[in-house]
Amino acid sequence: MRCTRWLLASMAVSAVVAASAPALAEDVPSTAFDGLYNVTLTCPPHNEEDDAKGYVHYFPAEIRQGVLRGTHGTEGQPSWHLLTGTVPANGATVLKLDGIVSNPAYAINGATRGKPYTYRVRAAFDASGGTGQRLGKRRCDFVFKRR
Repeated sequence: MRCTRWLLASMAVSAVVAASAPALAEDVPSTAFDGLYNVTLTCPPHNEEDDAKGYVHYFPAEIRQGVLRGTHGTEGQPSWHLLTGTVPANGATVLKLDGIVSNPAYAINGATRGKPYTYRVRAAFDASGGTGQRLGKRRCDFVFKRR
């Protein structure tokens, strides 16, 4: 009997929490940067320490309630990357890109296919979009064009 009461009470609490979850998400205000973006990532050839070839990737991103999320490729597969971060009211931010090497010819120091990598991106947004630059060894530029 005690277990049944506990189970019913626990189910009631879960139902209340679940019912209020959408309301909690709606309570987070949208920001001036919320919306859909087309992202262009351009990494020119890197010839300082190696002969990594240049490349350009195009992918979609969204800023929702001040949080950016953009993906290229299939998650967990070579050539995939995920760009994430928070965009504050002034538009200046540092984002994080997590990815997986596809072709060693395009990677610094010939990193092997399937190797995960991470780097940060300094970015700035305004009403029409934004720009960003990779922080670290290789130069890569980001352009965020609002749709």
